[in-house]
Amino acid sequence: MRKDFDKNAKTRLRRPAAARKGPARKKRRKDESSPSALSLAGRIGLKLAGKGVRLFMITAGALLGLAVVSVVLVAGYLYISNSDYFAIKHVTISGIDRISRDEILAVSGLDSRSNILTFDADEAEVALDGLPWLDQVKISKMMPDSILVEVREYQPKLLVSLGPLYYMDEKGEPFRRLLPGENPELPVVSGFSEDELLNPGPTVRRAVNEIFWLVEALGERNDDFRLDNVSEINYDMVRGLTLFTKTRGLEVKIGFGSYTEKFRRLGRVLSYLKQRGKYEGLAYLNLEASPRVTVRYDANRVPASQGI
Repeated sequence: MRKDFDKNAKTRLRRPAAARKGPARKKRRKDESSPSALSLAGRIGLKLAGKGVRLFMITAGALLGLAVVSVVLVAGYLYISNSDYFAIKHVTISGIDRISRDEILAVSGLDSRSNILTFDADEAEVALDGLPWLDQVKISKMMPDSILVEVREYQPKLLVSLGPLYYMDEKGEPFRRLLPGENPELPVVSGFSEDELLNPGPTVRRAVNEIFWLVEALGERNDDFRLDNVSEINYDMVRGLTLFTKTRGLEVKIGFGSYTEKFRRLGRVLSYLKQRGKYEGLAYLNLEASPRVTVRYDANRVPASQGI
């Protein structure tokens, strides 16, 4: 009995302690390992807020730095653009003959105080391109204060009749209308329409080339058929080229091709006619039927002593 009592007493004494110890320990572990949803959201919110503040500070610092740099650049640009060191002091212009220096300066904007850094060379070239005699132009900046303007003018080789007269360059292109009072000593090309020269096809291009080959051949002569004594060169699609001289009013039917040889042969024929006193009164010569030269006289201009 005593043993049973002691055993039961010990059991009763131990149970409360075990009961208190077990559940309490289990509860504490649960509380420590499982934070509430509210505390978790709070920590996340604090972290996000911290990152947002850092991002804001970084962005604000970058914007402030950019603003400072922009202010410094603007201030530097304003200082440099108004500095006398970069003011344009020397303008060199080459290649002008018909265009005046003052005209180049005025149209390009170089006639007034300019800064070489702010001067727009491309814009000035576009403005100069509108000058009638200007073919090509290049403007170069030479730091710190000089400008070089290189000009290529149109070189008129002939006049061309398109209703009004126009200057024609070495490429066979009309580029400027002949103005009243201008009297260049240039032959007039006729027989083309305006559309043919402004939009030339292969046939017209060949014809224009033929004209310049003829001009080259005439440039070598020093007789009545020298270039400065030619008043007109007429083009016909079928018959070819015909020229008219200023003195004597001679009409020379040439055709196409072999111009140097044709005029060499004509020179021999004319020398023969002069020796026999049959040069005066000539009105028409035909060089088309090589190797013959056909001549025709104007009866009203032939001296009575010469006959025909």
